Amino acid sequence: TITKLMKTKISFFFFFSNARILQFLTLHLILFTVSSTKTRVTWVNGIGHTKEHMENGGEQMTLMFGGKQVEFCHNPTAMIREDDYVGFLGDLTQAGTQKLGRITAEVDELVKHLREAIQEIGPNGKVIHIAHSQGALITALAAKKMTAEELCKMEVICFGGAACMRRSEYPALLRIVNYYSVNDPLLFVVPSAVKALRSGFGSWGGGQMSIRHYQQQEDPEFVFLSPRGGDPVIDHALFGPTYGPALAW
Repeated sequence: TITKLMKTKISFFFFFSNARILQFLTLHLILFTVSSTKTRVTWVNGIGHTKEHMENGGEQMTLMFGGKQVEFCHNPTAMIREDDYVGFLGDLTQAGTQKLGRITAEVDELVKHLREAIQEIGPNGKVIHIAHSQGALITALAAKKMTAEELCKMEVICFGGAACMRRSEYPALLRIVNYYSVNDPLLFVVPSAVKALRSGFGSWGGGQMSIRHYQQQEDPEFVFLSPRGGDPVIDHALFGPTYGPALAW
């Protein structure tokens, strides 16, 4: 009887030990999988941004994202100083040609930038791409030059975009969200966004979202935000009082 009891205790000990070892190995496998999943955050700007603006903005985003490095693709400006209205008009003219579908050097540069980021993340990673103003238009054109295999590794988040991106046009993307302040002047050049705004929205996450999406618990394609600055120019700024908190959130 004592011998049988000893054998039972030994068997239980080994079973318990093996279970703990299995649990330990499983936990570390999960942690290894999570840590080995790479994420890259990229950003492309709108008009009137110098290289210095991008560097400062990248640092600000890095702080917002808990130290996560943001890799920007600079959409260069024709402006040589803050009050260079001729350069500003040059930027607007360039954006106008892109709005007509022209593939410019800035589009090709973003395609290259995104492909490099996709190569870096490996098979299980993803790229979170942030686009502001004209940058959203450049992103929409760049996405048309990329394959479904590339797009399926990307999330795109646009703020005050000169173009909006829709799931119907880019079904391969992991996620698409278009943020607009309701007083954003670029809504005048994006009819589909205006149509979405007028079609009926309910409250969501500090902004508004389609009631249909709320019921289906999907990420919304559009989030319309109440302006906090009271000035369309201020509320259009990526780091302004309206888009800044949404970006950080």
